[in-house]
Amino acid sequence: MAGYLRRYARTRLDSDLAEITIALPKVLVKQFRIYVEQLNLSLDEALQYLMEQELQDTSSVSSRSVHYREFWAALIKTMGVKRTPLPQSWFSFASGHKGIAYTLSFGRDGRIRIDLSIDTGDKGANHRVFEALKAMRRDIEQHFPRALSWEDNDHRRTCRIALYRPGRIDDDNTDELRAWLVRGLSLFQEVFAPVLQRVVV
Repeated sequence: MAGYLRRYARTRLDSDLAEITIALPKVLVKQFRIYVEQLNLSLDEALQYLMEQELQDTSSVSSRSVHYREFWAALIKTMGVKRTPLPQSWFSFASGHKGIAYTLSFGRDGRIRIDLSIDTGDKGANHRVFEALKAMRRDIEQHFPRALSWEDNDHRRTCRIALYRPGRIDDDNTDELRAWLVRGLSLFQEVFAPVLQRVVV
């Protein structure tokens, strides 16, 4: 299964497409469903994880992958939730609304991020939710220690509202970074949960 995904993904990415469609042979569908259930991930999360891992140079990222897995394992242990920590740069939590999630991640620019990711599968629907939230920007941002980044790129389907700070997986202050992410996630959930109830149809 992995080799098939790798070859297909590279072919599609070479054409610089914003979206990727993966069509698994029927013989692999059952295996993939079992794989997703074992990881306790959503289908989208599992696909994103596989793509991210298979398109990387494994010789250069193996130690970083171990650090990611250990970081997320400690984070979910602190939170007391049962999830499978994966060797990837991001970790998502459901919002209770399809296509909308809270995501914690390490960026390539030397920053870590907490965000509300909006990807319902429909670009128009994503932007409508984003604009409805943005209309309440003043009320939302008053709960945060600094201004949020409102990211609505016309060239991409997804939107997000994010909070950043400097941080890398190989820094020597990962305990501090983990604590910041846990506090930030709790704040995002507290602030956005009631608002999403009002704007998501």
